[in-house]
Amino acid sequence: MQEEDDVVGIALSGGGARAMAFHLGCLRALHSIGLLQRCKVVSSVSGGSVIAAMFITHKGGFDEFEQDVRRALTRGFFKPSLRYGLPSLEAVLAVASFFLLCSVTVINIVTLSIQTIVNRIISFFTTSEKKIDLRVRTRRFASRTTILEKTFDALLFKGKKFSDLCEKRPIWVAIATELRTGSAFYFGSKETGCWRFGKIRSEDIAISKAVTASAAYPAFLPAYDDVYNFNKKDGSRRKERISLTDGGVYDNLGLAPFWPDRDRSVGLDLPSPNIVIACRAGYGLRFDEPTGLAFSRLKACFYTVLGRAENAAMKRLFDLKETGAIKAFAIPYLGQDDSRLKCKPTDLVSRDSTDGYPTDFNAMPDEWIEKLSKRGEQVTLAVIKEHNPELLVSLRENEV
Repeated sequence: MQEEDDVVGIALSGGGARAMAFHLGCLRALHSIGLLQRCKVVSSVSGGSVIAAMFITHKGGFDEFEQDVRRALTRGFFKPSLRYGLPSLEAVLAVASFFLLCSVTVINIVTLSIQTIVNRIISFFTTSEKKIDLRVRTRRFASRTTILEKTFDALLFKGKKFSDLCEKRPIWVAIATELRTGSAFYFGSKETGCWRFGKIRSEDIAISKAVTASAAYPAFLPAYDDVYNFNKKDGSRRKERISLTDGGVYDNLGLAPFWPDRDRSVGLDLPSPNIVIACRAGYGLRFDEPTGLAFSRLKACFYTVLGRAENAAMKRLFDLKETGAIKAFAIPYLGQDDSRLKCKPTDLVSRDSTDGYPTDFNAMPDEWIEKLSKRGEQVTLAVIKEHNPELLVSLRENEV
């Protein structure tokens, strides 16, 4: 049975538009049993961050929210980004930034040999350990990523910032990866920052920026290159340059903010859920073509590491449940083996019929939106009925 002091947390994984459609069905199922209404904190990554931000910023009922998500999926974000980006100042800035970055790279290659020779002369004739640094530094102030940010803002968020979020909504955390330190960077409705640099004010940050940083898939979108004034733990304040890419590189399931043993003194001060719903929009077991070229080998290695990390996170949920650190959890999984579902409906949308949809943000046909979202709803209800029937009180009450 659910108790009044239970803290429900929902994690929405990455996976582009595919994840958005699958998570829509998961949220619909959770809404039908009353868990979504009791949710206290939502953590999200990449495509999961897009639908999470849409949910957090939506002021109407669930039916209106679902229609908004369906419209967004049908329209997609790639073609709109061309419409909003190409004729805009942002596109001009992106091109200028690219050529500036290329020019600086060439200059630094030329000066590297000079710098090396000079430093060797200095070390030969003196005992000084100081080295000269002739590198020219610049920042990528605009790119395809910032164009996508403008697209998200124009289509979905209309200039909303974290300060505009409704207090009645769950606490929201969008996860990005900080590449300079290899750590998580959290955009939160309560706090924003990472343990290596400190925290910054969330109120002034645009929702579209948090979503884009979380969804900037590194193979296609440049990392965010930005500078913030961070408040340190010791009370000091320091300006730091950060480089942000897709949160899936760090934690593609979005579970990191939920671990009960995390150190709140250096991380985000969030409520620790004792009921966790981890919505996973990944594929089933991989069986790819043989790797011939270097790129395919690197891609296979990346997905192998990603898969092992996700499996380790799943195992940790089982361990936390066994030790009593959490009360219950459910894992609605797009790649779920249908034969292992004991409470599956007769009209279950099969894994084979949905497996293989790409993770891009192109326009999605209505039939795919329906298939992916229906599978999300069906799998969510099936795993909860099988493993956590006590969470279905609201559903039984509705049926009566």
